[in-house]
Amino acid sequence: MTRLKVHITTLPFNKDNLAFLEKSFDVTINPLGRKIKNEEVYDQVYKADYVIAGTEKYDQELLSKLVNLKGISRVGIGIDNIDLDIAAKNNIKIFNTPEEPAKGVAELTLTFILNLLREISSHQLNLNQGNWKRTLGKSLNEATISLIGGGRVAKNVSKFLLSAGVKKIKVFDILDLSTDPEWRHESISICGFEECISNSDIVSLHVPMNAENKNMISKKELLVMGKNSYLINVSRGGLINEEDLYEALNSNLIKGAALDVFATEPYEGKLLECKNLIATPHVASSTEYVRDQMERRACENLINLLDE
Repeated sequence: MTRLKVHITTLPFNKDNLAFLEKSFDVTINPLGRKIKNEEVYDQVYKADYVIAGTEKYDQELLSKLVNLKGISRVGIGIDNIDLDIAAKNNIKIFNTPEEPAKGVAELTLTFILNLLREISSHQLNLNQGNWKRTLGKSLNEATISLIGGGRVAKNVSKFLLSAGVKKIKVFDILDLSTDPEWRHESISICGFEECISNSDIVSLHVPMNAENKNMISKKELLVMGKNSYLINVSRGGLINEEDLYEALNSNLIKGAALDVFATEPYEGKLLECKNLIATPHVASSTEYVRDQMERRACENLINLLDE
């Protein structure tokens, strides 16, 4: 019996997970040794029945040409890189790994929060320039932290914060969080969007990228946040109007920002010129353990199809 073909586009990929997948499928893997570009996807995957994918785009044009494709298993949470309507029309099954990255992403969020509140990066910059300059930061237990989104990552962030003694956490979600026991705590307030982003030391984004959320943070929202606020984004770059953020950082409209994601990646834009910006190259889930678990789940998503 001819075995189904799986192509892995996302790198790196753990050899044990590769061997696990090869027990059930004929497997090929991205030979480039780097992140695949959108224009390179077709040539790699056109023969595949299934793809284990990263963040490369699967739009209408590409999916319409992939006549053999039966499913995409995304290593990660977000599936905004896939045209879900066309996938459904073409009977292409879509999977992701929503549970596995949540704690790792929350860990980076907490790292950003501590870095910003204690001004670690600015102290490092001063020292590198020969300036022994000390400023007073803010303790976690006196900070007001706002979380935009009430899903898995935000819940893990709130658990970290509560265990560290944070007494003021605000959360907003378009869904009703009032019935969710994980958001019932004397230190947590569920509130509207504008209330959530105002009068906060940290505003951290934890929502998916979709048409409703695109540019949800622009000049208007940055003005509401105010000069003493920091902005964090570990979700998707398109949530923020990057031009507005650049202007806000340069004019000290807000105090600073920490970004792990950008609208276009790899990012080489002018935001990197801002001294009050911390930037990382989309590494929120990039720990050895989390990556291994994400890959294993992506493999299991496809292996489970064989039992249907």
